[in-house]
Amino acid sequence: MASSETTDQDWKGLYCVGGIMAVLTGIAGLASSRMGYLLYSAGYPSNPTAYLQLVAQKQLLANSLWSLWIFNDLLGFVPSVAFYLVLRRYNRTLALIGTLFVFFYLFYDISVTELNSLTLVSLGQGFTSAPTDAARASYVTAATYGYAALPLQTVLSFGVGAIGWLLWSVIVLQGRSIFPRWMGVLGVIVNVIGIVGAAAPVVPASFILGLFQFFAVPLTAIWVIVTGVRLYRYSRTLPTLPARNSSTSVVSP
Repeated sequence: MASSETTDQDWKGLYCVGGIMAVLTGIAGLASSRMGYLLYSAGYPSNPTAYLQLVAQKQLLANSLWSLWIFNDLLGFVPSVAFYLVLRRYNRTLALIGTLFVFFYLFYDISVTELNSLTLVSLGQGFTSAPTDAARASYVTAATYGYAALPLQTVLSFGVGAIGWLLWSVIVLQGRSIFPRWMGVLGVIVNVIGIVGAAAPVVPASFILGLFQFFAVPLTAIWVIVTGVRLYRYSRTLPTLPARNSSTSVVSP
């Protein structure tokens, strides 16, 4: 353990910043969960026209929600690196595979899912301001692909990250890492819920999948917060590396 802490002294600052960012990520996730509930409080629109009308009516909320998700994803990169560095010495293979899944999720969610969602909001604004039926029809046509692709994109955004976090949780569950075993138990439960709930957008008739999806985001956010707090506290226990003397000693002949 002493040698591990000595190695971790080099990453003390990263662990500290990563812990803080993880807590902020969790808080933003809780806010996003609430905003998503408000956006779809009347149910998920059944066709592109209804979707454009919804996001146009709640344009500020929709733009804020998906912009917050992008910000949340950007916050997630530093904690992911920090978690990998902490967990790799306990199981390098699972830590690496889990991190690759998490990084794929972060890149995919920003560049595909959230970008598509923001594009649909823009099309919704154009749809409501179009002066003729023909003009409105052109916006619906433009939105058709994005609307059809959104459920599958949401599946990947929900499921891929949860797979990575589940692999991290398995390492923690072994009871040898800096995280207590109960965080591993919580992580396994939460991320299994996330993986199962990820299928809800493509099976909208399933009440169970919808229930799992509803709880996945806030539960994941809580898990991220508690692990971020633990990472931050761990960073505070590490001693600061002594300053390296840059001067060159001169040895007399």
